[in-house]
Amino acid sequence: MRGNPKRRSKRVVSFKLRPELVPQPLWGVSACKLLNGRAPWKAIRIAELSRAGHRCETCTSSSVPLFCHEQWTYDDRKAITTLTSFHIACSDCNLALHMGLAHLRGEFDKALTQLCQVNKITEEEANRLFNNARAVWKRRSEKHWRVGVVPRLLVSYPQLKVLVGLDTRRTGPARDLRFVVTGKEIVRAE
Repeated sequence: MRGNPKRRSKRVVSFKLRPELVPQPLWGVSACKLLNGRAPWKAIRIAELSRAGHRCETCTSSSVPLFCHEQWTYDDRKAITTLTSFHIACSDCNLALHMGLAHLRGEFDKALTQLCQVNKITEEEANRLFNNARAVWKRRSEKHWRVGVVPRLLVSYPQLKVLVGLDTRRTGPARDLRFVVTGKEIVRAE
């Protein structure tokens, strides 16, 4: 009788930079877009740039422009996406984060190059990362999503409450949402 074969454990590889493809129903759901470049978004961006020392948090480049990238988590079972933090990214790292958009704009090769350089991986491995992200994107794009923001971010940036409770089943494409400024608040227009 043979003993138990040795089990191969999957090696977990941590990458500094991964493509983050936004599910189609959530296109336009971002603090930047919903606050529409107004003073509340600019305040968030300035604070986050300062926190990061005006450097890309992935590759440490200080070349401008620097982007205030929103970090989202997805609960696929409950179809809830949550804004968890911000990450400062240079234009090259931002392009790699948004490889789906880079692909549409004809800048895929540039994004792929950055993914390879930052992660010190081959083009084949970078393509695999993108294809895996695209498979997740396809699955997530078939759902309706509810939006949340982690409490600590709401404490730091109360203007983010415009995101809380958005539901792609009720609102349709988020890029069509309109907001109005009432006093010191920004609220969704009906």
